[in-house]
Amino acid sequence: MPRALWTAWVWAVIILSTEGASHQASSLSCDPTGVCDGHSRSLNSIPSGLTDGVKSLDLSNNEITYVSNRDLQRCVNLKTLRLGANEIHTVEEDSFFHLRNLKYLDLSYNRLSNLSSSWFRSLYALKFLNLLGNVYKTLGETSLFSHLPNLRTLKVGNSNSFTEIHEKDFTGLIFLEELEISAQNLQIYVPKSLKSIQNISHLILHLKQPVLLVDILVDIVSSLDCLELRDTNLHTFHFSEASISEMNTSVKKLIFRNVQFTDESFVEVVKLFNYVSGILEVEFDDCTHDGIGDFRALSLDRIRHLGNVETLTIRKLHIPQFFLFHDLSSIYPLTGKVKRVTIESSKVFLVPCLLSQHLKSLEYLDLSENLMSEETLKNSACKDAWPFLQTLVLRQNRLKSLEKTGELLLNLENLNNLDISKNNFLSMPETCRWPGKMKQLNLSSTRVHSLTQCLPQTLEILDVSNNNLDSFSLILPQLKELYISRNKLKTLPDASFLPVLSVMRISRNIINTFSKEQLDPFQQLKTLEAGGNNFICSCDFLAFTQGQQALGRVLVDWPAEYRCDSPSHVRGQRVQDARLSLTECHRAAVVSAACCALFLLLLLMGVLCHRFHGLWYMKMMWAWLQAKRKPRKAPRRDICYDAFVSYSEQDSYWVENLMVQELEHFNPPFKLCLHKRDFIPGKWIIDNIIDSIEKSHKTVFVLSENFVKSEWCKYELDFSHFRLFDENNDAAILILLEPIDKKAIPQRFCKLRKIMNTKTYLEWPVDETQQEGFWLNLRAAIRS
Repeated sequence: MPRALWTAWVWAVIILSTEGASHQASSLSCDPTGVCDGHSRSLNSIPSGLTDGVKSLDLSNNEITYVSNRDLQRCVNLKTLRLGANEIHTVEEDSFFHLRNLKYLDLSYNRLSNLSSSWFRSLYALKFLNLLGNVYKTLGETSLFSHLPNLRTLKVGNSNSFTEIHEKDFTGLIFLEELEISAQNLQIYVPKSLKSIQNISHLILHLKQPVLLVDILVDIVSSLDCLELRDTNLHTFHFSEASISEMNTSVKKLIFRNVQFTDESFVEVVKLFNYVSGILEVEFDDCTHDGIGDFRALSLDRIRHLGNVETLTIRKLHIPQFFLFHDLSSIYPLTGKVKRVTIESSKVFLVPCLLSQHLKSLEYLDLSENLMSEETLKNSACKDAWPFLQTLVLRQNRLKSLEKTGELLLNLENLNNLDISKNNFLSMPETCRWPGKMKQLNLSSTRVHSLTQCLPQTLEILDVSNNNLDSFSLILPQLKELYISRNKLKTLPDASFLPVLSVMRISRNIINTFSKEQLDPFQQLKTLEAGGNNFICSCDFLAFTQGQQALGRVLVDWPAEYRCDSPSHVRGQRVQDARLSLTECHRAAVVSAACCALFLLLLLMGVLCHRFHGLWYMKMMWAWLQAKRKPRKAPRRDICYDAFVSYSEQDSYWVENLMVQELEHFNPPFKLCLHKRDFIPGKWIIDNIIDSIEKSHKTVFVLSENFVKSEWCKYELDFSHFRLFDENNDAAILILLEPIDKKAIPQRFCKLRKIMNTKTYLEWPVDETQQEGFWLNLRAAIRS
């Protein structure tokens, strides 16, 4: 191969490798705390570039086939490693050597055929190890777990190839909280293999056949708290009393999950209960009874009780030959010591009266999700039935009448807790009869739309959640806990009806607010759950909820579940974080302040107007507008007067007795316009002034101290001034009756000041010899 071609090929390999590593690294998503998620990313190897910052790594459900000793060597702080559901067939010796802080390791459902103790020799901190679902046959030639002193959960085995359990397999394990062994095809169990584990809290066994079950029980019965048997066919199970020493048993609970029984094997299991005296609780979950319940021929009558079993739980029991099943009367005597019975989802429609009467120690009975109705309940709760029963759960059955249900339970004198939720009662009668010691009642999800006095007054706990209630107005003097979520309530209940209430859960209603005045009367209230409502975040509501530190201790779902529905600009925000503007929260104060400010402004404007004659200026402005609407220049034919005389009423003597005489009696006479004589009665005075000035050839102003003080004279002066400037003529004639100091003229008479500065005016002479010349000049000025 030429050198250049070889070099190109090497670089191509490097580039492809780099791109592959970059792609795999990008397939991981890591948060700032070091949690990395590579779940279901189609990875075929562990991504490169992992650092000591990684604390949790999930690579499950990929196509990884190989784990090398370099893949995780830098992940020294890794605590959780999930490699389940891959194709891993090889793990190198020291692949996990550097993971000294690892606490959780999942290698389940891969293709590991050989397990090596070297994988785990440095994992001193490991607490959880899952090796389920691989293809190994044994747990190795040496003990895998001897270096794991802190291991608490261990899952081993598979459903096909795991066939042998040896004594060395669990050496070194002292205490396990949970041990799960999947060994459906177990063929060899060496005695004492599990005995080395001194204490196991919960052992889960997947055994297809019970051949080796007794051998296993012999080893664990003295060190085990709970045994769970899964996916087992017990048709051939046989219990030998000689196998187990009764004195050393410690098993307290047995669980059968997806287990098949026959009449014969059921009797053998009952023998086990009777002989292993420590068993207190037995649970059957999703089990099948392949029989007809004919136990009389199987010497069950020689067994007097179920050992010390006090709690019996049956869920999803399947009986294929149910319609051929016997009446079970042969097992009635075995039930005398049982205190707690749960039979769920098993199509139970009747508990025979005779069986109920045999359950003399029963305190708790749960018949949830069955077919019980009022007709069958009457037979089940017959006289002397369940004499010590305190709790009865009939959730999700076929009860329809609340009144009848209460009457049928009157025989249960010690009943104090009744759960009849998820039945279809729809309505509630006005009155009902109940057992006298009723303390707790669950009526949730029963579709009732209103509550009545049917409820017992002795109740301390009431659950009416998930109904159609729109109000709560019952007086329940002893009620301590009220659960009324998911209804249609608009307000909190009245505290006076519930004087000792300490717990109230009223979330998911249509409540839009609550206040200090509503909550304070609940003097005993310690827990309130009111989230999930459509809160109107008013100023008062926000001030109350945000300002009460102690309220956060009462509101158990605060602040996450409390969100604003309105106003729109805070919708969706947490009530704790919502903020409203000053105008929204203090509208009255803002309006009052605005009114006060407006009043002060008006007052100030009034003072300023008075000080600077503002009102006068406004009047003049209006007059000016009136003047402007008149034609700019009256036609010549409309001139009716030689002069309009503007004077003060105080100067009327001089005008009427001197001026009028000299001008109107002159030859030819002058025609003067005087307001006393010539103004049109009834016409607005301003219009009279405007019309008179416009119909006059000249305007004569008789100036004096009295003139300056007269507003109407000022109007006449201004209108003449408008005409003077608008028409650009010389229409104003000033007569000064007496000397006037210009500085004494008010500032608002700016036009008078200007005219006196720019126009020549006639002065009335005191000397009589000069008066004739004054009149001569005045006549000439008017004619001009």
